[in-house]
Amino acid sequence: MQTPLAVFQSQLDLLLQDTDLTESQVKVVQSLYTVSSRLRRLNKNLLLLAKIDNYQFKETQEIDFNQVLKTQLSYLKDLAEDYGITVLIDSKNPLHVTANKTLLESLINNLVVNAISHNKNNGSISIEVKDRTFLISNTGEKTPLDKDKVFRRFSRTSEKKKGNGLGLSITYQICKLHGWKIEYEYPDEGLHRFIVRFD
Repeated sequence: MQTPLAVFQSQLDLLLQDTDLTESQVKVVQSLYTVSSRLRRLNKNLLLLAKIDNYQFKETQEIDFNQVLKTQLSYLKDLAEDYGITVLIDSKNPLHVTANKTLLESLINNLVVNAISHNKNNGSISIEVKDRTFLISNTGEKTPLDKDKVFRRFSRTSEKKKGNGLGLSITYQICKLHGWKIEYEYPDEGLHRFIVRFD
């Protein structure tokens, strides 16, 4: 699927450079470009899930969790700022885990992006590393998520938000592969929390 999708997107790129297109034609091409981008993300996520299911991430190493967290947050800082979201971090406690680094980066990225995407404008995200756990809480909708569905594939936590419903499922599979546990809590009204336990 990757090759035909790449060809499709490159052809759209060429079309967008055509100065003879009408305004309505440009809108159609831009719409197709958006759909193509979503298809590429979906394909990428499905391939990642397939690789996890087939145990293709066997290489592990001891990793400084806080260092990986710091790096991933530096990439996502602008996205949070675009929505006026305040990110509070308490990662003073050292944490080393044995993991596949690519999958650990994906886990952190998915949970942070989820906390941003399902937040409210001018909301907040709280990140804490303590007692061999990673906690991430975010303000959001004032109703709890369905604990039975939150980690299922294609189960979107909100119909109001765009996404393919695979981010939390991938996170769950990464935890399962490494022998970690992930939980969802709704401790206060409008506050959603995910906890990864590394023991």
